Amino acid sequence: MAASGGCKGKSICSKHVTMLTVVIMSFGVISCCLGHGEGDRLRAEGKSCIESERRALLDIKSDMYDSGERFSTWIGEDCCRWRGVACDNTTSHVIKLDLHYLDTHNFYTYDLDDEDDMCFMLEGMGASKVNPALRDLKHLKYLDLSMNNFSGSHIPHMIASLVDLEYLNLSNAMFDGLIPPQLGNLSNLHYLDLGGCGLSDLRADDLDWLSQIPSLKYIDMSFVNLSKATNWLHQVNWIPSLNVLRLKWANLPYVPSPLPPFNLTSIIKLDLSGYSNLNTTILRWLSHASSLVYLDLSHCSLVDIESLQVTLGALSNLKELDLQYNDIKGEIFRIKMNVSRSFKHLDLSWNSLSGDIAQILWSLGPLEYLALDGNELNGHISEIVKIFSSSLRYLSLRSNHITGKISQTMENLTNLEYLDLSDNNIIGGIPTVFGDLINLESLRLSGNNISGQIPETIGNLTNLKYLDLSNNNIIGGISTVFGDLINLESLRLQKNKISRQIPETIGNLNNLEYLDLSYNNIIGDIPMTFGNLGKLESLLLLNNNISGQIPETIGNLTNLKYLDLSSNNITRGIPIAFGDLIKLENLILLGNKISGQIPETIENLTNLKYLDLSFNNITGGIPITFGNLMNLERLLLQQNYISGQIPKTIGNLTNLEYLDLSYNNIIGGIPMNFGDLINLESLDLSQNKISGQIPKTIGNLQNIQSLYLDDNFIIGQIPETFNRLYNLQFLDVSRNHLTRLVPGTLQELCNLSLIDLSHNHIGGELIDLIDALPDCKQGASLDIHISGNNLSGIVPSSMGQLSALRTLDLSSNLLEGNIIEAHFSKLTNLIYLDISYNSLNVILSDDWLPPFNANLIIMSSCHLGTRFPAWIQTQTNLKYLSLSEVGLSGNLPTWFSDISTSLWYLNLSSNNLNGPLPSAPMEVMDLTNNSFVGPIPLSFANGPYLQILSLSHNNINGSLFSFFCNLNSLRVLDLSNNNLSGKVSKCHKSFPTSLQSLHLNHNNLSGRFPSFLKHCEQLVTLDLGENNLFDEIPTWMGENLLSLRVLSLKSNLFYGTIPVHIANLTSLQVLDLSFNNLSGSIPSSLGNYNAMVEIQHDTTSLLHLVDGGYYGESIVITAKGYDIQYTTILSLVTSIDLSNNNLSGEIPRELTKLHGLHFLNLSKNHLRGTIPEKIGSMEQLESLDLSMNNLTGDIPSSFSSLNFLSHLNLSHNNLSGRIPTAGGQMSTFIDDPSIYDGNEYLCGTPLPECPGDAAHQSPPHAADEQKEKNGDRLETVWEITSIVMGFVVGFWSFVGTMIMKQSIRIAFFRFFDKAYDWCYAQLAVVCARLKSKQQSVT
Repeated sequence: MAASGGCKGKSICSKHVTMLTVVIMSFGVISCCLGHGEGDRLRAEGKSCIESERRALLDIKSDMYDSGERFSTWIGEDCCRWRGVACDNTTSHVIKLDLHYLDTHNFYTYDLDDEDDMCFMLEGMGASKVNPALRDLKHLKYLDLSMNNFSGSHIPHMIASLVDLEYLNLSNAMFDGLIPPQLGNLSNLHYLDLGGCGLSDLRADDLDWLSQIPSLKYIDMSFVNLSKATNWLHQVNWIPSLNVLRLKWANLPYVPSPLPPFNLTSIIKLDLSGYSNLNTTILRWLSHASSLVYLDLSHCSLVDIESLQVTLGALSNLKELDLQYNDIKGEIFRIKMNVSRSFKHLDLSWNSLSGDIAQILWSLGPLEYLALDGNELNGHISEIVKIFSSSLRYLSLRSNHITGKISQTMENLTNLEYLDLSDNNIIGGIPTVFGDLINLESLRLSGNNISGQIPETIGNLTNLKYLDLSNNNIIGGISTVFGDLINLESLRLQKNKISRQIPETIGNLNNLEYLDLSYNNIIGDIPMTFGNLGKLESLLLLNNNISGQIPETIGNLTNLKYLDLSSNNITRGIPIAFGDLIKLENLILLGNKISGQIPETIENLTNLKYLDLSFNNITGGIPITFGNLMNLERLLLQQNYISGQIPKTIGNLTNLEYLDLSYNNIIGGIPMNFGDLINLESLDLSQNKISGQIPKTIGNLQNIQSLYLDDNFIIGQIPETFNRLYNLQFLDVSRNHLTRLVPGTLQELCNLSLIDLSHNHIGGELIDLIDALPDCKQGASLDIHISGNNLSGIVPSSMGQLSALRTLDLSSNLLEGNIIEAHFSKLTNLIYLDISYNSLNVILSDDWLPPFNANLIIMSSCHLGTRFPAWIQTQTNLKYLSLSEVGLSGNLPTWFSDISTSLWYLNLSSNNLNGPLPSAPMEVMDLTNNSFVGPIPLSFANGPYLQILSLSHNNINGSLFSFFCNLNSLRVLDLSNNNLSGKVSKCHKSFPTSLQSLHLNHNNLSGRFPSFLKHCEQLVTLDLGENNLFDEIPTWMGENLLSLRVLSLKSNLFYGTIPVHIANLTSLQVLDLSFNNLSGSIPSSLGNYNAMVEIQHDTTSLLHLVDGGYYGESIVITAKGYDIQYTTILSLVTSIDLSNNNLSGEIPRELTKLHGLHFLNLSKNHLRGTIPEKIGSMEQLESLDLSMNNLTGDIPSSFSSLNFLSHLNLSHNNLSGRIPTAGGQMSTFIDDPSIYDGNEYLCGTPLPECPGDAAHQSPPHAADEQKEKNGDRLETVWEITSIVMGFVVGFWSFVGTMIMKQSIRIAFFRFFDKAYDWCYAQLAVVCARLKSKQQSVT
């Protein structure tokens, strides 16, 4: 019925069908003819490109980023010949457009660790747009816009109009937004790649449109956000033709059960990496993918090992499996027991698998790729290697527990391209058979215990691109065969024990991009051939023993971005050629011996971010051109000799975060435009000579966290603008000349944890300064240092309300009044308290319970009363206690020994304490100037960390037993001025080898010279004076104690001769052997004391202690007729005292070479002969005593050259002749004839005139003229005396200033070295003129 209804007869229907067929075929023929006609016409005209499509292509090109050569072929009329364009051979329509960015070198020459790196590279590329003209290419079958930067624009909907598309690639194109579902119109599509990178924001809320493209074989939607596409699995499952599905890191949502029947019957490759919702159900569902060859389930968090077993057992065709980063736990054998032996690629890295690798490898077939990094696997490397076949190309077993030596069977792996055994426990050497692995491209053995030398056969690996042998124990040098590794791109040999020089052949590695030889023992120069490494981007040679200068050829490395030559012995200057390193971002040269000025060419390094030239010998100023380094983030120039002012151009460096110019000689003020450094986080200008005021613009540095301006000459006040530095944590302006801190300046800076205002001239009431400090309820813990100022008044009780206070240092001010419990009421965080050297009365009851538990308490020179404070026993964390000069008396409480043993430092000196000694603290004990009695406790022998023990000026008695023998850390032992008696004990087996200072003087010790000192080779000061030691001076002193600088054996019973070997102590500055029974002659070799030949300028402590402030070395020297104690300037003093002995013979002429000697006393001996004629060359002599000897002859005229001589005694000798008082220093002694007593044949002023002087008296008629001349002579004497006295007063005044101020001291001695010669020459001329005038008068 239907048929008859639709067709009124069979013949009529047939006729209609025939006519319809003819019409359709006619249209086809016409269309075909028209098309062929257009193509024929174009070919006849010598073209194959349709003009409208050519114009469309040019419009598309106009909106695409072009680096210069991308569209270089897009010229001429025939667009079908343009790069990336293809046309249909029949119709001439454009059917292919490939615009993926061609400059792939920019992406693939970097070691990109992840897709984020790719994103960053794309973001740095110029932007592109999709031109609307794309829709005019209606016949496109192939479109590739990948690897471009479309700057977050949406995927154009017009692409969905290109219905003939079979291939669409929009991957890594920086598209964002919703994927247009209209793409479902592309029903002919076989290949769809929308994959992005880690920073893209492309998304799809559902995938229904995919089901409209049934012919799809390839889908990549990696990094597309599919979190709302809850139907993703069902829609993908409807595409049975799918071969490849990549949904890497697509934020796939959880798929609830039940799952649809598995329909992906053609699936070959599946990537679901990063799928955090992977579960057992999906794993079992995947077991039906029997066609699957490649499966990537990496980064899927917790993967169940049992489910894996089932799935892997069903995938019989699986050849590649990636399960890395899944936290899979258990035995590795359980995963592999069901795996097909056709497996070629397996990655189980970074899980928690355990077991023996060798055992599970037997269950696998001949692998090509195996990665098991980052597990808990074990095995012996030789057993593992021999299982593999020659088909293995990639092997990575890093970060496991593999042991043993690499065996020779490694030679069988001839196809190996990648080998990583790093971070295991492999030992032994690198086998020579490695040279047979000629296909190897990457070799990584770092982080093992590999030893021995690198074999020469390594040079055979000419395909090697990456070599890492770092963090091992490799010895020997770098072989010249390394120069044969011409394809090497990265060479890492750092942290080994490689020695010798770097071979010149390294310069052959023209492809090298990364070279790290740091932390070795490499010596010699940097090879000139380094200049041939034109592709080098990173060069690290730090922490070696490289010497010589940096070669100019380094300037050829124009691709260099990172250069670190720090901690070597490199000398000379920075090459000018450094200015050619225009890509350099990091330049680190710290810790060398580089000298000279910073070259101006540094200004060319406009990409520089990190510049560190610290700890060198660089001189000159900071170049003004530094202001061109606009990208600089860190500038570190500390610990050099840089001078001049800070250039204002530094203010241009607005990206600067860290600036350190400390420990230089910078002068001038802080530039005002420092306030423009708005990103600055740390500024250190300490230890310079900066003057002027702190500019108010510093208040603009709102990101500043650390500000160090200490040890300069800054004046004025801290600007009120500091109240804007809300991020400031550390403020140190100590050791300047600041006078005021305005109230409120720091009050709101709640992040401050350090305020150091110490050693300035801040005056006024302390309470005013307290008002300026931070007052924050929830602020950071606060350390306040205000010591060494002129603060007066009382300590306000409001100080006790600063609950954040952790450190309080008020020492060395003018404070007075009482300290009571209210001052500490809320100081619960206090750990450091120093109120010493004020006039404070500490009034705290015995039952007071402090709210704090301090580590350090110093109250020296305060008034505590006579009773030892009982509250000290509550301080269980106490490590440092100083209560010197506080008025304590009586015995120490019994509980104190329990406290003292836990202390590091204890100082109770200058009190009136008595009774037995307490137990020793761990490191330092100072109980000097008390009345302690009894013997030294036996417990002192049990102090292995004790460094300083000072018990002088007490009433300690008993013998000096060998408690010190086991004190290997002991550096100072001072037991002087006590009542110790008997012999000094010997040491057996153990000796105090670290001892630097020993004072046993002023006791009653007897016996022989202490023999244990033979082992104290670090000894600097030895004072055994004022005892009853009876022995010869041992000759071994001149062989073993070569560091000795002070030696006092005075007032003992030493006999015999002065040993010649004592002259080997060339560092000796003080030698006192007086008041003994020494005989024989004075050794002429005493003239070899180098420290007395030269003038001493170094005012630092003689001792090298961990903290020099713990002990002030001192010695008493008899000079100028007095006993003088030298402490602070002891290092400047030089003295020889051999008086009161039985020495005979002549004064050695060699002593006159001691040009730096200040005091010489040879009195009360039996010396004969004449005074050395050249004694005047000892120009620094201040005191000379040759009295009570048998010296004969004249007083040498050179005495007049001793310009500093202020004490002279030549009495009781047999000297004769005229006293040379005519001019010079000798004229200053004319008022004291006693210095010449007992010399019968001496004459002249101040003694009676010499015979024959009367014959030369003036005639009577010339009396007036002679009187006038005598007046002139008196005027001359007064003139000379004034000069001398002025010089002496000025000299010691200035020395006092130097002692008080370190920076002045340093500056003076540097200036003194240069000015000394000139000053001396001028003084000598003046003296010569005066002498000539005197002679003319006489």
